[in-house]
Amino acid sequence: MLHKNRKLLLSVVVLTALSLVFGFGAMASDSNEYELSILATSDSEQFLMPYNYMQDKPVEDYGYAKTYTLIKEAREEKENTVLISSGDVIAKSLIGTMEARINPIKEGETQNVVKVYNEVGYDSATVGNHELQDYEMAFFEKARAGARFPWISANIKLADSPEETYVEPYTIIEKTINGETLKVGVIGFTPPQTMAWGSSYLEGNIIMTDIVEAAREYIPELKEKSDVIIAAAHTGLSTAPEGSYGARENAGYYLARVDGIDAMILAHDHVQFPTGGYEDVEDIDGKNGTVRGVPTVNAGNWGERLGIIDLKLSKHGDSWKIKSTEVQLREVNENVKIDPMVEEMVMDIHQDTIDYVRKPIAETSREITSFVSRVMDSSVTQIVNDAQLWWAKRTFSEGEYSDLPILSAAAPFKAGRNNPDHFTVVQEGEVTIGNVADIYMYDNSIRVMQLNGNQIIDWLERSAENFNQIDPAASGTQELLNGDFPAFNYDVIEGINYQIDVTKPVGERIVNPTYQGEPLDGDQEFLVVTNDYRAGGGGNFPPCVEEDPVYAPAGKSNRSVIIDYIKEKGEIDPEPTNNWKIKPVDVKGTVTFRSHQDVADYLEKHGIENVEFLRVDENDMGVYRIDLSP
Repeated sequence: MLHKNRKLLLSVVVLTALSLVFGFGAMASDSNEYELSILATSDSEQFLMPYNYMQDKPVEDYGYAKTYTLIKEAREEKENTVLISSGDVIAKSLIGTMEARINPIKEGETQNVVKVYNEVGYDSATVGNHELQDYEMAFFEKARAGARFPWISANIKLADSPEETYVEPYTIIEKTINGETLKVGVIGFTPPQTMAWGSSYLEGNIIMTDIVEAAREYIPELKEKSDVIIAAAHTGLSTAPEGSYGARENAGYYLARVDGIDAMILAHDHVQFPTGGYEDVEDIDGKNGTVRGVPTVNAGNWGERLGIIDLKLSKHGDSWKIKSTEVQLREVNENVKIDPMVEEMVMDIHQDTIDYVRKPIAETSREITSFVSRVMDSSVTQIVNDAQLWWAKRTFSEGEYSDLPILSAAAPFKAGRNNPDHFTVVQEGEVTIGNVADIYMYDNSIRVMQLNGNQIIDWLERSAENFNQIDPAASGTQELLNGDFPAFNYDVIEGINYQIDVTKPVGERIVNPTYQGEPLDGDQEFLVVTNDYRAGGGGNFPPCVEEDPVYAPAGKSNRSVIIDYIKEKGEIDPEPTNNWKIKPVDVKGTVTFRSHQDVADYLEKHGIENVEFLRVDENDMGVYRIDLSP
């Protein structure tokens, strides 16, 4: 009996020793677990208050004053947090326009949003494309000088010293967690196409490298200095072929391949993540929020969400390991209160902006809406093209390009995005500054391209990817609009006539193009008025990628051209010229598209008989049947 007890005792001793050698670290880590919450905002774009300046009305579902309420709640829940912006902070809303153009902030001052971010306590902010492309670089320099947090980006280099970055490539945040120091490395990235989109401001000052290339350059260095690495990348999530325009702009899918990244905060494409829609994409888990296994969040735009990545870590000697992750989005809605500190800080600029947008400038005898702008010619693109042609004909009335015919390209910026509130709606009667911002929501600068007829067809072929290919023999229901194609890329070109054959594959859809009643000559040269985003390759339109603009007036915005045009006219009537149409075709089944529920009233008012309301979908969008027959 004693012998057996000795054997049992010996077994216990041996097992205990083995546990000390092999298992004690795991056992101890369970009782010595560390937690870090990464709080993420993206593309807040100076939407500081829950207010739609373009339509001059309060909103419930976005605005940074509400986002900060969610940030405070998250900080109360978790002891250890970092707060990071992945870019597009200081520009795009009308507050940005006020501070840059209408009542410019002075030397030594900084933007209101930067003051707010200082008080909120950001740990870092990535340089977004709109930090640089919309205004002179001095505007961003004011934000940089006024910030108590670092601006970062690893792929923006100095033009005269390409080995040096324009801002710091990364920052390291030290957090003391349960008595242990955790070094959190945050590295930033910016779409390289920003260089082209803002060329008139950036050329000669900076150069930009590819995001993945910069990640491979700097992350090994950051890995030596950090325990955890967060990529705060102002880039979205494209699965286009590696090296393509789309994959370089929205590089998150390929960035996740770079060894050493423990978490990603994305931005730029305004597409929230985690979300559905990636069920068939390898290595993207849209439900749990991972890309190639890397926990990833994108909080969308305008402060509509707060992104959170919760990390549970363990420490073994000097080595930290991530044991588990959880990714979530918290939404701004009617139940989220406005934070009083933010409200008080921004009230003056908020009220100044409201006063500005309410200024009347003219009258319109026709309502201007984007309801049907993706399926037929509409007043919203007509007014933009009318204004751009008016400006260009004056600008090029003499000089080098005076003998070239002029065309104009415009897109319906606000045309749904599966959101019934994302439409341009300007009623008959008084037109205000805010109405013009509703028509042309981006603070783009005007650009002019010199292109031939063949290049214009290439431009329109890219635009025609707006449509799915329709099978005339199919008896079921077919969606006319390509849900993955953004409305802001659906350019219509005024000054020529053309049809779009939606039964044809991509690249073969533009038919019967004419200029002044004659077939379009592929060799004839034209001037085409557009904006800096498109002329810089935005949207991957072939001629714009290949050619440089011939005219790029610094600081002349497309919106200001529209305002000048409307002011001079006094009264406008942007009746669509119907210079483009879908080529008639008999379809056996039903062809549908989605738009605002109020389209039915619009159809009746304008006698449009080939469109019929069917139902309201799960996103509160109206579903319409369209008859494409002759």
